[in-house]
Amino acid sequence: MLAGKKIIVTGGASGIGRATAILAAREGADVAVADIDRAAAEETAGLVRAEGREAIVIEMDTSKAADAQRMADETVAAFGAIDGIVCGAIKLQPSSLEDLTEEAWDAVIDVGLKGYFLCAQAAGRVMLEQGRGSIVFLSSVGGVQAYNGAGAYSIAKAGNVMLGNLFGVEWGGRGVRANTVIPGQTLTPMTQAMFDDPEVAAGRAAVVPMGRVGQPEEIAEACVFLLSDRASYVNAATLRADGGLAESKMMHIPGRNWGGKKMEYSAG
Repeated sequence: MLAGKKIIVTGGASGIGRATAILAAREGADVAVADIDRAAAEETAGLVRAEGREAIVIEMDTSKAADAQRMADETVAAFGAIDGIVCGAIKLQPSSLEDLTEEAWDAVIDVGLKGYFLCAQAAGRVMLEQGRGSIVFLSSVGGVQAYNGAGAYSIAKAGNVMLGNLFGVEWGGRGVRANTVIPGQTLTPMTQAMFDDPEVAAGRAAVVPMGRVGQPEEIAEACVFLLSDRASYVNAATLRADGGLAESKMMHIPGRNWGGKKMEYSAG
C-alpha cells in the first residue's frame, strides 16, 4: 500500500506512533522516526529495519520551528523525498481547569497543536514542491467530546481536527491531502498505568459500544490507509477509529461511575 514511499512519524518512539511506523514499513515505506526520546526512537527504527525497510531517527522537539525544519531537511537528505507525515507527538498533563497552570497549558498546546502545525508545514512545503503527499494528524475522541480533567489535552486534540481540515482545504488542490484520525480508548504506554487498575479498565471498556479498548495497531491501520493512494480522494476529513465511542455519548452521562479519579484524569 505504501511501496517506495518516504514517511515521517512524529511521536514514533512508542504507542500509536511506533505501531504506525512498523505498519508503514510492512506496507513498503521507508520511515523517519521523529521523537524527543532518541533511545526509544532507535528501538522503533530497528523494528522498521526488521521489516526490510530503511529508517532514520530524528531526535527533536516538535514544538520548535528549527527542529521541524531540520526534520524535513534530514528526511529529504536521507530518502530524497517526503511522501507523507503522521503527526502524533503529544504531552499529557491532566488537571481540572481551575487548577491548570499556564506552564501545563503551554506544554500540551506547544507539542500537541503548535508542534503539529510546524511539522506539517515543514514537511508539507516539500510535498507541495513535489506536487504530492499526505498529512495525517492524530487527534482523539477527547477532541470531539469534553474529557473531564484532561487539562489542555482535549483543546489540543480539537484543534488538530480543524488543522487537518484547513491544511486539506488549502493544499488539496495542489496535490497534498490532509486528514485527521480520531482514536478512542487505546492501550498505549501513556495509558498503561490506568489500565493496570482493573476497575478503571473495565469502566473504560464498558463505555465503548464494541465493549473493548483499541490497540495501537488498529489505529495505525487508519493512518496508513490515509497515507496511501487508496485514499486518493479523501481530504479534509476525519476518520474515527474509536469503536463507536464518539457516537455513544456515554461520556456525558451525569454521575456515571468511571472507576475512580484515575479515569477522570486520563486521556484516550
